[in-house]
Amino acid sequence: MTIIRNEGQINEHTYLIDAVHQGISNGYAVFLVKGRDGGTCLIDAGTKDSARVIVEKLKTLEAWPVEKIIFTHSHWDHTQGIGVIREKADEINKTPMVFASEKAGPFLADQSYNLCFGTDQAPYDNIAGIIPLKNGQFVEVGGNLKLQIIDTPGHMVDHISIWDEITENLIVGDAFGMKWWDNFFVPNPNSQFWNEKEFLNSVGIVKSLKPKSICLAHFGYLSGMDAQNFLDESVSFYMRWMEFFYKYSKRLDDTSFLVDRLWDEIYREYLDGFKELLQPGLTGAVELAALAYAKQHSKSPGCVDGAARC
Repeated sequence: MTIIRNEGQINEHTYLIDAVHQGISNGYAVFLVKGRDGGTCLIDAGTKDSARVIVEKLKTLEAWPVEKIIFTHSHWDHTQGIGVIREKADEINKTPMVFASEKAGPFLADQSYNLCFGTDQAPYDNIAGIIPLKNGQFVEVGGNLKLQIIDTPGHMVDHISIWDEITENLIVGDAFGMKWWDNFFVPNPNSQFWNEKEFLNSVGIVKSLKPKSICLAHFGYLSGMDAQNFLDESVSFYMRWMEFFYKYSKRLDDTSFLVDRLWDEIYREYLDGFKELLQPGLTGAVELAALAYAKQHSKSPGCVDGAARC
C-alpha cells in the first residue's frame, strides 16, 4: 500500500498533521508545508476544537507561529479553527497571513450556511481579513518554494487545491472524496452547493497535472498507484452513488434505509466491525448527498431545519 495515515513528514516539503476533532483520530487532516529557509504555510485550519491540537503540533515541528494559512474551501471543519490560531499567534504578535479563493469571501463572511451540516459546532464564527487568490496564482513559502492555486470546484464553489510542482504533490481538501479506509471510498456530493459538471471538470484539470502524490483532508497521503487511481475511483464511486439514489429516488428522505441499502449494495465486502466504526460518518454523508441529488434532479425529499438543508 502507498497510503500514509500516520502523521509526520510525508515528502520533502510536507507534513501530515492529524487535526484530532472531538477525540477522533484519522478523520481530519491539515498539512504543513515548509520551505528550505524555514518558511511555513498551513493548509486549512481545522475546527475550533482541533485548532488547539494543531497549534501544539506546529510547535513540535518548529513551525509555530505559522506564517501563512490557505483554506481549501470555506466549510466549517476547514476554517473555524482560524479564530483560535489567530488568537494564539496574536499573543506573540505574529498574526499569520490567511488566504482563500477569491470566491470564498461571501461564504467566510457569513459562515451560518454551515448549519446545513447539522453539527453541534454552531454558532459559527464569521471570518474576515482574508487575502483572495486567483486560479493559477502562486503563494511563496520560502527557499524558492511556491505553491500554485488550482481551482477545483464541485464539492464547494470556492474549492481550491494546492500544487507543489517540485514534489508533484497536490493537496486536494475535500474536492474528490473521502478515503476513510484503504479501500473504503465515499464521494463528496454533500454540499448544498454541489455541482456535478464542475466536479467532473475539476477531475480533468487535476488529471492533466499527473500528480505523483495526493493529500486528502479526510484522510491521508496517497502516492504511487493509489494516487494514480484516485481520480478514477472518485468518479466511479460518485456514479455508483448517483445510480443508487436514482434507484431509490422515492426514499431519499429515509436516511436509515439508504445507509442500510448502501452497505448491502455498494459496501457489502466490509465486515460488521468496520460497519460499526464507519456508519456514523457514512450516515451524515448520505443524508447530505441525498439532498444534493434531490436538488440536482428537482426531487423534494423531506427537509430538515427548513430551506437551509435543501
